[in-house]
Amino acid sequence: MKTLFLSVFDGLFSTRTKENSRKIENNLFLTYTNATTGRTLIIEEDLYSVWAYILCLTKEAIDLEGFLCSVTDPKVSEKEVHCTAINKKKRPFPVSLANRYSYVKNLQKKDIQVDWQGECVHVHVRGDLYLIMNLKTKISYSKGLAKDCLYGKVLKV
Repeated sequence: MKTLFLSVFDGLFSTRTKENSRKIENNLFLTYTNATTGRTLIIEEDLYSVWAYILCLTKEAIDLEGFLCSVTDPKVSEKEVHCTAINKKKRPFPVSLANRYSYVKNLQKKDIQVDWQGECVHVHVRGDLYLIMNLKTKISYSKGLAKDCLYGKVLKV
């Protein structure tokens, strides 16, 4: 009984738990479901960037993904990062793919708006169109890309 009580007490008042929960609260995680199609869009921040995912109708897999922006300044990274499909989300955004729209400082949930337009999803950041995800062609177009790459295609606005 004493061990159980100590476990519960440690879980409730442990500083490590509080630090981890604080870190999770700072990361973006948003979901939007289109009432007409039933499709779900998830916007999620990882260590270095923010990604948008459109789930399959069964919601068991990702149908399309799109790079929204970086949450760390790519120019601060001293060495060039070479990305492959496997590691692109686990590394800082490469400087060679960055443009002036790639890094969005202090991005918050209130800064993101989603607009479903038929087979396309438009994601706006602070009023500017940043990402178009086309479900018909399975291609995403991002304002934060300097050139077409594994992250998606350049959004020309």
